Formats: sequence, structure tokens, C-alpha cells
Amino acid sequence: MTDHQATKLGALIRRGRRNKGLSLFALADLTGFDYSWLQRLECGQYGSPNPVHLARVAEALDIDPVAIDRASKNHLAQSLPSVRTYFRSTAKATPEQLDEIEAAIAEIHAKHTGPSDTDKPDNLIRKGGTP
Repeated sequence: MTDHQATKLGALIRRGRRNKGLSLFALADLTGFDYSWLQRLECGQYGSPNPVHLARVAEALDIDPVAIDRASKNHLAQSLPSVRTYFRSTAKATPEQLDEIEAAIAEIHAKHTGPSDTDKPDNLIRKGGTP
């Protein structure tokens, strides 16, 4: 991510925080992240923030992950693992469980967006979905 994109991302986070009426300290309490990390994030000092942390901040502020990706030129989407990789590593899911998870995600995605040939379950996380 460029300096300009990091600054744009920081401004988006700051706007989201202010819209929720939160101070940086309140956001730190809400997310569990250090106040100074959040302050540097808002100031655009991170060219490659941890995507999991970024997603947690976005969720706490009700910021659509798509908006995060627009501001950061797809940093979040490009940095997150596929659904299959995520559940295999964090939940130690079996191949059968992974197939079931992917099928459920595909069903939910189709229900809300309509079916498409380009919406493969293992790519949904890269399109702004969450694990």
C-alpha cells in the first residue's frame, strides 16, 4: 500500500470512529488494540497493517470491508487467506468440514448477490467477505 493509500485508509478509520462517537481510547478498549497502534493507523503510518486487525477495527466501527479495500487498493482482500486455508489452520477442519463450510458460504453468497460463475467459495474472502 502506498503512503497515499495508508493516509486514505487512516482517514476512513478516523471518520468511522468519530461517526460512532468513540475516542481512540474507547476504540482501543472495544478492539483490544493499543491506543498508539490505532493512532498511528489513523495517521496513515502503516503501509501494511495486519489484515486481521484491520478487519476487527472495521467491524467495531461498522465499516464495510469493501470500503477498506477501496481506500487501501485491496490490501485487506489480498492479504487474507482463503476460506479453506483459514478454517484449516484456525479450526483444524477436516476436508469434509471444509467442503461443508465452502458450500454454506456459497449458498449464503448466492442468496444475497445471486449466482455468478466468478464467485468461487475459496475466493469469497478476497472479495470482502469474512471468515
